[in-house]
Amino acid sequence: MTDDPTPPSSRPADARADGGSSSRPTDDRDGTDDSDRTDEPRDPDEPVGDDPVDGADDETTDDEWSEWTTADAVTEADDAVDDSDGSDNDSGDDSSDDPEPGELAGNDDYPWSSSHRTLGALVLIAVVGLAARLVWLGERLVHQDEGRVAYWVVRYLETGAFEYRPIVHGPFLFHVDKYVFQLLGPSDFSARLAVAVLGAVLPLSAWLYRKHLRDTEVVALGLFLAFNPVLLYYSRFMRSDVPLVVFVGFTVGFFLRYYDERQRRYLAAGVATLALALTTKENALLYPVCWLGAAALLLDHRLFRAPVANDLTVWGVLVDYLDWVLPFDLRGSWGELAGGNVNGLIDRHIDWWRTGWTSVAVAVGLVVEFFAIIVLFYAPRGGGYTEPEAAGWPGPEQAGEGIGLWNSLGQLAGGDPDMFLAVVRESIVGSWEEFTGQWASDHGNSYLAFFEHYIDVLEAAALVLCAFAIIGFVVDRYSSDGPRDLVALASYWGFVSVLGYPIATDIRAGWATTHAIIALAIPAAVGLGIVFRWGIESFTDDDPVGVALTVVILLLVSGQVATTAVGLVYVNDQDPDNMLVQYAQSSSTDLKDTLQDVERIGREQGGPDDVDVLFYGNEYYTSNLSDDFQPPASSGYYERRTLMWYMETYQYRANQTDGESFVYDTAITLRQVNRTNAPVVVAIGNGENGDDAEDIHRWLVEEGYEAREFQRFATVNRTDQDLGPGTPFVVYVNESALSETTDLPSPERSQLSAAESLTDHRQTVARSVVGDGWLRRAARPARASESAVLGS
Repeated sequence: MTDDPTPPSSRPADARADGGSSSRPTDDRDGTDDSDRTDEPRDPDEPVGDDPVDGADDETTDDEWSEWTTADAVTEADDAVDDSDGSDNDSGDDSSDDPEPGELAGNDDYPWSSSHRTLGALVLIAVVGLAARLVWLGERLVHQDEGRVAYWVVRYLETGAFEYRPIVHGPFLFHVDKYVFQLLGPSDFSARLAVAVLGAVLPLSAWLYRKHLRDTEVVALGLFLAFNPVLLYYSRFMRSDVPLVVFVGFTVGFFLRYYDERQRRYLAAGVATLALALTTKENALLYPVCWLGAAALLLDHRLFRAPVANDLTVWGVLVDYLDWVLPFDLRGSWGELAGGNVNGLIDRHIDWWRTGWTSVAVAVGLVVEFFAIIVLFYAPRGGGYTEPEAAGWPGPEQAGEGIGLWNSLGQLAGGDPDMFLAVVRESIVGSWEEFTGQWASDHGNSYLAFFEHYIDVLEAAALVLCAFAIIGFVVDRYSSDGPRDLVALASYWGFVSVLGYPIATDIRAGWATTHAIIALAIPAAVGLGIVFRWGIESFTDDDPVGVALTVVILLLVSGQVATTAVGLVYVNDQDPDNMLVQYAQSSSTDLKDTLQDVERIGREQGGPDDVDVLFYGNEYYTSNLSDDFQPPASSGYYERRTLMWYMETYQYRANQTDGESFVYDTAITLRQVNRTNAPVVVAIGNGENGDDAEDIHRWLVEEGYEAREFQRFATVNRTDQDLGPGTPFVVYVNESALSETTDLPSPERSQLSAAESLTDHRQTVARSVVGDGWLRRAARPARASESAVLGS
């Protein structure tokens, strides 16, 4: 293993003629040196291994425009090189059998150079993508999963206590958003900000793939990663799926760069992003499974071609393939062993240990790096949740001892490693046990139903990407140059994901498709690049029909993507008919206006001992709020996931301001409602046992309360999810309290960023006044029980 940054500019002598990556561009494992090839004549347009970032000469860098507009000149140059070389195809020189660079179409053995303009285009795409993610970022009402996670982040900020709980997925967003809230304050905008920024950065990962893709394909990949409606929608959503996709995209890219350059910095970066991926969401473990499936399909393809590829035997192809996959010199060792040269085999490995011992030290360092990141994120903080039954707690005997990462490091510095070792074990072994205990069981869902929903989401929001992925895969696979390993692997990876994720997921949700889209975007970029190059070729050939068709195709494609993105991501982002909207998203777009009134009333009315918001009914009730300030909380908390986030946010903001307070409580009797005299009362629309809005509706209306009805979920009838009919809730606002604060500035609006203030201003002011007695006519089906699937 070396740090030589310069791969050879032409294929090694033992490279396969079918275009497979049986030999790496720079590989010091067999001790060969390709520097003597530099004296051979080289076509000025031949793809080279260097690039602007790694020290290439800019004068040798060529972009695709000049490639396609100077095709005749390139052909003449090729002929001149062939004539001047004086070699004959029958001379026995292996290099004479190599295909011409122009025929290779970016084959792995001939990496393409990339220009600074390509990198500039990716940066521009990322900037525009960031703007698309930040505009109106705080407008949509939080999904119940968003509300639950964001609520616990606020509690983490307030108490400093944290432990990994698999029901709410990895710890990445908890730690990142804690500091975002500390800096900007909790809000819908700040809760989604980290995910939005990461989603905007994703197109930059395309630059890492540049030696296996043409410039146009690199740019096309950046466009798909920036503006695909699925990735765009969930980049504006406080979930861990997009951060996972981002880290995986960079992980594959860094490992690919290490494969190209053999520079250890790429290996270290890839290990870091892989560890970060494992801190986001548990299905990060599914990616290696998909990669293994893709690698097996690629091996099957190579074995199928073995009889006609350079007279290689099937066994030879297998050894060649494993040598490409594995990090050690399998092919060289197999050659010594097959020739019966045992001494040569021993000498080879002795020589490697003499010169390659630093690789062992690097490997150990990478392992330490990986687990250091895991421990940093998964370690408990602030003593953890000191409840004996809380998830992840080592045991009741440790309660109150302040076990946590920072305390353990302090004790370690003082010479006592016991707590540090306990924290490390809890971070690695304990987290694994909790993960398997939560997610390793069979969810028992129908595969066909989940697969159908998965395909429906792809059809609704990723149709263009999927169509171009099929085109790119087919054209690259069956071209005369043979398939590129990267394109084939990504295609197989994407296909395996489409087939496999409906098995692994426990709930039908559009966010699961992001994990197939990240893979399918690579062959899709190849497909889109074909269209662009066809247009360039038509232009250089003075073919107006070809140019016109290219323009029409590109306009239709971009128009379809833009129209879909605007409709799904911005206009109808809470619409039940939107395939990207999961059912735990409220369909009431006007609830935020009422919530602003609630915060304004709460902070301007009453004192620290006066209840501002009262939750009424058995489904909302919790006997002691303080008992639910750390997980696991009672079911009453979980029934109001979205509202709990807003109540805790308003309370936190009030506590940061001198002289203001915001208090919320629960009640299950009419006497408590009367005695509390809260200016805002919230009740379920069709609860059980009579403890719902029907009991208090007439009395509150007579007392001057305005009733506003909203939906807790995205659909009125959720029987397709086996969760029963919709469950509306009613917010009763005392009109006298509201009138006293109408001229006061909104405290929420005054503390949020300008972007979210504009968002709130654009929301529709539409309120539904509930008529007297409507609840008495409503049906009373059994309520949906608390289920873990809302957090999946």
